[in-house]
Amino acid sequence: MTATPHSNPRRQLLKGGSVAIAAAFGGPIAALASRVAEAAACNAATASVLLDSPYGAVAPVNDLTTGLPLIELPPGFSYKSYGWRGDIMADGLATPSNHDGMGVVLQRRVGRSTEIVLVRNHELSNGSSAAAIIGAGSASVAKYDTGRTASGITGYQLGGTSNLVFRDGQWVSSYASFGGTYRNCAGGCSTWGSWLTNEEVRSNTVSDTGKRHGYVFEVPADTSLNAASTNPIVGMGRMAHEACAIDPATGYWYLTEDQGNANTLYRFRPANLQGGLHSLQAGGQLQGLKLRNVMNADLRGPTLCQEFDVEWVDIANPDLDGANLASVLGTVSASGPYLQAYAKGAAIFGANEGCWVANGVVFFTDKQVTTSPARAGRIWALDLASGVLKAIFVSNDISVGNSPDNLCISPRGGVLFCEDGGNSGPNSGPAVTQQRLMVVHPNGGSSIFAKNNYNFTAAQLTAAGKPAAASGNLRNTEWCGACFSPDGRVLFANLQGPGVTLAITGPWANGSL
Repeated sequence: MTATPHSNPRRQLLKGGSVAIAAAFGGPIAALASRVAEAAACNAATASVLLDSPYGAVAPVNDLTTGLPLIELPPGFSYKSYGWRGDIMADGLATPSNHDGMGVVLQRRVGRSTEIVLVRNHELSNGSSAAAIIGAGSASVAKYDTGRTASGITGYQLGGTSNLVFRDGQWVSSYASFGGTYRNCAGGCSTWGSWLTNEEVRSNTVSDTGKRHGYVFEVPADTSLNAASTNPIVGMGRMAHEACAIDPATGYWYLTEDQGNANTLYRFRPANLQGGLHSLQAGGQLQGLKLRNVMNADLRGPTLCQEFDVEWVDIANPDLDGANLASVLGTVSASGPYLQAYAKGAAIFGANEGCWVANGVVFFTDKQVTTSPARAGRIWALDLASGVLKAIFVSNDISVGNSPDNLCISPRGGVLFCEDGGNSGPNSGPAVTQQRLMVVHPNGGSSIFAKNNYNFTAAQLTAAGKPAAASGNLRNTEWCGACFSPDGRVLFANLQGPGVTLAITGPWANGSL
């Protein structure tokens, strides 16, 4: 590390900010504040270790929808699958594949029922047929780009979103909501009932309809009332976006970028802080994270609980083309926003992914896995009141945590992350054959909450009523889109390989989630 950690008084401030909020409020808010404070109060060590789970050991559990043991869960937990790849949705269209980031954008009362609306990304890239664009032939589905790109991301852009409705513990319906975009990986929920869906690509190419890619778009909870906007939120930058999250206290957004060794955490300060649908189109100030008094600090290799003071540098042109960058790490491919942030001293991360704001703390992941030096993923916590950045989870072993991607904070303040790794990388345990949902403990350790168990023949899937589903062993494909219902009773998540959405319930109080 080229940066110097700061003194203990700042550590106490990081712990104290959320504790003070917990004392001021009661009930769930106090519980959340207390747990968030615990999550940021890890025990200093070189790296995290794998711990026993308070929920118990996982084992295969049959899906209440199909009867198939899609995943492994602790005792007492159950789940219902929905929205499989190829399933026909309420609008008559087939459910797109490659389920990815997802969020609960709205909870509402419908008569005596409680209804939850989620928006789900589909991380599809490009193809040769315009008919494969999400919503092709349907005027009710907004589409950003129906043109063809001749180079780079060659062809038609097939990514987009679908909306799902969950009512009183049951799946109700789904429909296509946005299309014509490239690799909608992650995103984030606004506070006004919409989802920001983010393209993951650093590209300077232009389609034959004059469209560039690498932007953020906004999708409402109900597109029958308000269609998704086909205008990109240019102020949030053109880059290989991953997740974004809003701080409700300020209206500022925090964004991650998955551009290997050429990315930092970003902050977007909207010009319109009143919020509301399309308010982000008014622009704002994009900024990059920098360590105080340190130029271009390499933050890829922290120790557990290591802390740093941070500040922000302005990015003048969020839509600048990307280019190669001669950085302190060598020549790297960088987005236009990062080129400008780096020139002003922005920090360097490996490959930032998930992002979540809870109780004044920004949690975000760095999924980079390397064998030498040993790295298998990090999770950071940035306290917004003190400006202190802390490494609350440091995996140097894929058995402890394997490339943390999407993450979420439960309403009780527990930290959960989705693995998106493989079977390579530093490993002190058995060979990796399944991707997992992992819990981060307050001391910085991790434990297993769930495992991907998808391994079925075409005959098994047909017998379960899913003849169009992907067959074969997909247990080592990623989890994604983890998010809780507002009351904390349901965990929603996606299995990307087969393209399935799950609603998981059980004895959450047995652990921190």
